[in-house]
Amino acid sequence: MELLNLLLRNVLRHKLRSLLTVLGVGVAVLAFALLRTVVTAWYAGVEASAANRLITRHAVSFVFPLPLAYRDRIAKTPGVDKVTFAIWFSGVYIDKNQFFARLAVDSETFFDVYSEFLIERDQFEAFKRERNATIIGIDIAKRYNLKLGDIMSVSSASTSPNGTILSSATS
Repeated sequence: MELLNLLLRNVLRHKLRSLLTVLGVGVAVLAFALLRTVVTAWYAGVEASAANRLITRHAVSFVFPLPLAYRDRIAKTPGVDKVTFAIWFSGVYIDKNQFFARLAVDSETFFDVYSEFLIERDQFEAFKRERNATIIGIDIAKRYNLKLGDIMSVSSASTSPNGTILSSATS
C-alpha cells in the first residue's frame, strides 16, 4: 500500500513528465505493431509459396522484364526442373483506383511452376486456346461481379474471364 501511494504521488507530482512518458511508450508500442504488421505482410506471399521455388527478376523492378533468352539459359542450369515467366502490365480496369495485379504469363508453363494455383481443366484449356483469355481470382470475380465468359476491358484490351483460381490463398 505504501509503495502504491508513493508511486501515485510521484506520478502526479510532474504531470507533464508523466504524460510525455505515457505518450512515448504508446508511440513505441504503435511503431512496433506497425513494423510487425509490415514484416508479416511482406512475408505472407513467401510463406504460401513452394519452398523449392526460386524467383528471378530484373535488378531495377519487377515491372521490367528479363530478356526472354534468359529463360533457355536458366532452363539449362543443373537442378532447374521448370521455368516460366510472367510480365506485369499496368492495365486499368474501370478506373485507376481499381487496382489489382495484372500479369501476362506463359500459359504452357505457368501453372506447372505455380502449382498452388488450382484451376479446373476445362477452364484451363479455354485459357490456353483463346488469345485474349484471362484467369482471375475468386475474390476479384466476386468484387466486380464477373462470371465466366464476361468481357473485361483492361485499358484498351478486351479480355474474357475463362477461369477462376480456386486457391483460397490468392485472389
